[in-house]
Amino acid sequence: MISTLAFLFPHTAFGKITLYPLNREFGQAWGSLPSYGDAKNGKPRRPPYAGLASALSAVSGQPVVLMPHTYEPVDDELAQPAVAVTTRPFDAWTLSTAVREWERCVRKGEDANTLAPLLAAADVEHPDLASFVRGAADGTPHAPGWFYRVAAWNFAQRLARTSLPVPNGPRMRRIRWRMDTQGSLISWDDVTKRTTLKPKRTGYALHKLDFRVVTQPGEPLFALHVLPTFSRLATHWASTRTVFIEHGTHKNTLLRMPIGHTKSSDGQWVPYARNYAAEVLEACGMDFTAWPTNDDLAALQGQMRALVPAPVPHVLGKGVGTRFNKILADHINETIKRPKITQVSFEPTPVELTRPTKGAVSRAELDHALAATGSDTVRIIAFYNDGTTRKRMTEALAPYTNTPDRPLDCGDYGDHRLSERLIVRFHRLRALDRADRVDWDDELDFLDQLEDGTLNGAWVETIWNPKPTKREREAGQHRHDHKRELRRALYERGIVSQFLARQSAPEPDDAAETDPDVETEAPKDYKAINALRDLLFRLGCVDDRLRHATDLADEPILVGIHLRQQRISNRRPGAADRTQMVEVLTALHTSNDPDCPWHMDSYDHSTHDWRPQAAAEAAFGRHAIGREGHARHEEGALLARQHIESALKILPSDRPLIIFVDTEACRTIWPGLQNVRFGKGPLPGDDLRTPTRSVAVVALNTSYGEVPTPVENTASPRKNPKRPPKPQDRLYQRTTSTGHTSWYIAQASRTYDGFGNAGSIGGVHTRFTLPTDDWALQRKDWHSFTATQIAVPHAGGREPQKIAALAAQLCHQSLAWDARTRHPVPLHVAGAMDRAHPEYRGPSIEPTHTPEADETQGGE
Repeated sequence: MISTLAFLFPHTAFGKITLYPLNREFGQAWGSLPSYGDAKNGKPRRPPYAGLASALSAVSGQPVVLMPHTYEPVDDELAQPAVAVTTRPFDAWTLSTAVREWERCVRKGEDANTLAPLLAAADVEHPDLASFVRGAADGTPHAPGWFYRVAAWNFAQRLARTSLPVPNGPRMRRIRWRMDTQGSLISWDDVTKRTTLKPKRTGYALHKLDFRVVTQPGEPLFALHVLPTFSRLATHWASTRTVFIEHGTHKNTLLRMPIGHTKSSDGQWVPYARNYAAEVLEACGMDFTAWPTNDDLAALQGQMRALVPAPVPHVLGKGVGTRFNKILADHINETIKRPKITQVSFEPTPVELTRPTKGAVSRAELDHALAATGSDTVRIIAFYNDGTTRKRMTEALAPYTNTPDRPLDCGDYGDHRLSERLIVRFHRLRALDRADRVDWDDELDFLDQLEDGTLNGAWVETIWNPKPTKREREAGQHRHDHKRELRRALYERGIVSQFLARQSAPEPDDAAETDPDVETEAPKDYKAINALRDLLFRLGCVDDRLRHATDLADEPILVGIHLRQQRISNRRPGAADRTQMVEVLTALHTSNDPDCPWHMDSYDHSTHDWRPQAAAEAAFGRHAIGREGHARHEEGALLARQHIESALKILPSDRPLIIFVDTEACRTIWPGLQNVRFGKGPLPGDDLRTPTRSVAVVALNTSYGEVPTPVENTASPRKNPKRPPKPQDRLYQRTTSTGHTSWYIAQASRTYDGFGNAGSIGGVHTRFTLPTDDWALQRKDWHSFTATQIAVPHAGGREPQKIAALAAQLCHQSLAWDARTRHPVPLHVAGAMDRAHPEYRGPSIEPTHTPEADETQGGE
């Protein structure tokens, strides 16, 4: 059995709240507020309710939520009556003064005072949170949106009353929690510190417990998911966004406050409190804490601590480790006994997950696997400028030659045949080392001569995160990272690519002594080997490993639907306010004929056709990454759903379908994926189902905040009494009181399993109790177990557990990776296409022609 960090709570356990019901007149008054300019020098915008809630949290020292009171998602929060929710009633004078001052700041000094009288006139209520829950008897509990923000407050307060006992040898170290104004618990008085000498740096971090109220498929009770994080602290103010404040007026609660940055009179960047919190505190007669200097932050002095804003180099790693999770879960079970809570757990099924094939595609299987690309010949073009990289490439290609023990021996600028279907060509490209931008269209014009019907893929050397040399820094020069523009230029020529980071040549170890009579195996260059595997994967190379790991007698088409919303980022007016929906569809065609390899197609939005994997990825990369007008809600969701359904309709109609979707990304597009409407609302493939055609839908959830975090495998014997046993390679399940079953696969990371003491240190120790001799391991990321939850909203006439087992097996046996992936192969491939796009999470590139233009041409 797998125990988790999620706990089912009786509805009565959520306790009472303080609620201020606000009428429509409040929404009308709010709608009359001017554009909000709190982010200094930022674009003015309509004030969100969260702005006032943040200011009220600062002045009251309490968590505050101000949101519409509705059970349905809303695009316009002012269209519904709102509620203000907190833990205790506000002081009447403080409430009126704070709201009035906040509105005055928003109005740039005009004292209109339209909001405070309406809030003060609200009748304060103290209802049970359970009174807002609907649908529990049917296994579909739901509540207003604000409920999920506040339901954990009482639980967090109860947990904070008892310190966390952490075993430390023969003694116990007790960790005291402080609740912040967002409802999280902070180990304010128990800070982890590490100092390095070369370079001389000191870093600090806190343990933070976040809480999320979630639903489980078919479960009548809400689950409270506890999310531990190791929150590293900033040692300077630059780019920081969030600060914790120990304010003198509110000793028991930490203020969590968003901050911005502005230039002072002497040209220095200084922080300021967003949402006019400082002005509101001053108006209420409370002095705002003085901002610490950078030196104060570096020495952990003062009453403020700022979070590191983004992934940056730090002397402390991330993660709390599996032992801490186990201690925390046991503590919660011991502390919260009335009313009784139930730890969410998953029972093992008879289904074992196997990985019969490991490693790269074998030489014997190579041509058979390359037949899946749909091309008679595949050419790998190896671009390099550094001789060491070329040697690494030849060594990685050696297994596909007649002399696998020796590097490939071939010259540059000519084709060299490795097998009946595979040829390779090396090309030295000096522009790869150019420090400034390159006109890649001009540099790559020689590729035109290779348009001979062969499928081309580029294996490209790159300088990983290029850093300027000392001379370049002194001259104010910086190297340009070419990957984005180079990948786009290759896509324009119909060529998919994979990059290989340059490494320095290994230096001979004069001190090392070797026995000439003992044969030693040279260490493998896994980075080069895996880069080659990834390139073959992008070209559409599919060997028989998936066929050997599955049993699909009726030869279904396995479809992956990957959706992600991304903001448009370019210099066109208003672009920053628009989003686009990234939509990648893949189809893995299965076959029981051993002479016919499985093959992967992807949908080309520009031609409205399913094309072989490499051609479809190149077409996707040539255009804007997403589709404007498609969105997650209302009309945009309908457009996305209709567009995807039209793509599914042109798949071969004589084949059954099994459609894999990401729950979190797709549930607003297809409401039948939501737990509250599970299997009873629109689903992918609804228009394709007939009495003679099976269309099954499998929903996979990998969200860290929603999928219960695995704690331990309670059925396994403990080899080490401290280390929680890891999950087995098995499918687990959980059946609710309403008879609904969902499935679960959990795993340790490769780092946890494969790097000895350094990889699994978090299984034996906590960061609080790590021995001094091992303190350097604080710099490592401490991995915990991760999981994927599987649900089957429509089985298409199949046995649900068999479909869940198929999804799990296609995660466990991947195409180009010897470990488990988060999603089954078709969905994983779709996500990989998205991440390879030149615009992925980056600036939008103005397309030379748009998909809409292609549609017009295609229709003529």
